[in-house]
Amino acid sequence: MSNPPSKVSLIKNVYLYLVSFVALMMMTFATADLINTVLRSYVFTHADQDYFYPTYPCPTTRPDVPGAPVDNQESCTKEQEQMKKQSDMNRKSQRERSLIRDSSFIIVGLPLFIFHWRIVRRKED
Repeated sequence: MSNPPSKVSLIKNVYLYLVSFVALMMMTFATADLINTVLRSYVFTHADQDYFYPTYPCPTTRPDVPGAPVDNQESCTKEQEQMKKQSDMNRKSQRERSLIRDSSFIIVGLPLFIFHWRIVRRKED
């Protein structure tokens, strides 16, 4: 009859399996998000556009004087172009932050998983 595992052995096993699981989940979610970012950036490019923040047309009449034409139509158009450029820059920055985060999760998670999983496998043999 074999001896039941000691508390220390049980705690070590739980720790090894838990860290391996967390590292594996880090890599899984980071890889999925990395694929999502790459697909939105290069394959499905329209999926990454701002549909929730529509641009409104420049007013043609002044709100304070009904019927009077707006004298700053040109500045309104420039402001809209500037907002679009800023939106594009924000989208690009967000993609780059996502790529950096996901890559770092994979770079940290892979060695962490390999190290702990090798110990688990060695104990089982």
